[in-house]
Amino acid sequence: MSTAAVPRRPSPASMPARRIVSAADRALIAPGVPAPGADFRAMYEQAILGSRMLDNHRYVGLALAIHADADGQIPRGKQPRLVGLVHDTGLHAGQVVVALNTLCQRGWIQKTDHRARYETADLVLTIPHRVMARLLKPASTATEPSA
Repeated sequence: MSTAAVPRRPSPASMPARRIVSAADRALIAPGVPAPGADFRAMYEQAILGSRMLDNHRYVGLALAIHADADGQIPRGKQPRLVGLVHDTGLHAGQVVVALNTLCQRGWIQKTDHRARYETADLVLTIPHRVMARLLKPASTATEPSA
């Protein structure tokens, strides 16, 4: 009679280490610089609607844009916080937190204090550098007929 070894249950110590973000990845999601005099909020809304993110993530991004001024800044008194975004979107708090984490990781928003939780964090709208470059590309070059 032989006894088979019982597989060990995974523990937090057996989890892989956190992925280190490379400099190339950071460059891709670095905030882009808008053209002088451009309506940042309108550009943000256009860009986020054209993104390939999940609907809930785009929805939370647009809900944040509602609170921003034309420069993309959300005044301290108008910061929606987590409770406000739950109220604005009708999503569950967990869904909003997942969307905010995704927006943060992909360069669409930044927290002014990286250690703060979403319940108290001040958020700033940003557009990733690669997306901003695509938005600022002149439209005439994209529609010129080829010879």
